[in-house]
Amino acid sequence: MKNLQYLSEDEKLGLGIHDPSIEVIYGEWDAFEDAWARLDRLEYHNCLQIYFSMNHFLDLIPELPDDQNLLLEEDPLLPLAYTFRDACEKLPAEVAFVDTHAHYGDESWENKQGNRDWIINHYWMLLESNVNALADERFGLLYLNEYMNQLWDSNSLRDDRDIIPLSQGRLAFAGRGVARWL
Repeated sequence: MKNLQYLSEDEKLGLGIHDPSIEVIYGEWDAFEDAWARLDRLEYHNCLQIYFSMNHFLDLIPELPDDQNLLLEEDPLLPLAYTFRDACEKLPAEVAFVDTHAHYGDESWENKQGNRDWIINHYWMLLESNVNALADERFGLLYLNEYMNQLWDSNSLRDDRDIIPLSQGRLAFAGRGVARWL
């Protein structure tokens, strides 16, 4: 991220963050544009959460009929996938995901700015190295490092998705074609 600034207490309250000890950074994250980030220290890992505008994301999705195929290399959202991949490899992350699912009507979703607890509730999957459970969540984009990728059990349903090849690991979308990210 670049052009970083710490958010004030009022700005954090606007995001639903009431704990004054939580530092939140706002900036520009390449193809995602405006984003904000927070870091939570978990039992054995750091959990970096970066939130971006879902409106910006949705604006980039091409309007195509459901039956029309959208080749991966023609996807206008591909720069977002590359930005995410580059960040994961630079950290280096074991597991990371981009949540592109709509949470409207989900009573457990704290607010529409992102839900820390919802994300951290997936931590057990990492602790148990349950890559298949992570894959079966069908996150918009799932990054696995080389070790975690080796734990992926292939089957026709789980493997029915677009993949961006990596030299080490896997970057898997939720699905294929126009449903790639959703």
